[in-house]
Amino acid sequence: MQLRVRRPIDIDSLRVELMAPAELRLAGSLVADSAQNEIGRHLGELHAHMVEKKFSSLTVDVRGLAFVNSSALRIFVDLVSRAQGAGYRLIFDLDSSITWHRLSFSVLKSLAPDSVQIRNHAPAGGGRGS
Repeated sequence: MQLRVRRPIDIDSLRVELMAPAELRLAGSLVADSAQNEIGRHLGELHAHMVEKKFSSLTVDVRGLAFVNSSALRIFVDLVSRAQGAGYRLIFDLDSSITWHRLSFSVLKSLAPDSVQIRNHAPAGGGRGS
């Protein structure tokens, strides 16, 4: 697996960091097709790792993810589908002040209510808008 704990990877304007074996943090923005392809590959590898190690949940912290274009949301749909099929839970940590977080991740939860958990966090320092 190319992702290593506490060794962030920068993909265009996206920062990806495995904080613990089953905790991923995403920050920045995800718009470029090349970045979408690369993060999709990393998430596929992380999924395989989750299955191999039989982890019960994966936490994905997107609080620092300011923007994702509509086509990039597909990577989260794919991750939800994989997790649901493999039987582990996805826990998304969101910034409740960012509109697209609330809207997009609530739809993901509706696709797999037993496999997706949403944790809304108040913004640090007063909010960032939508």
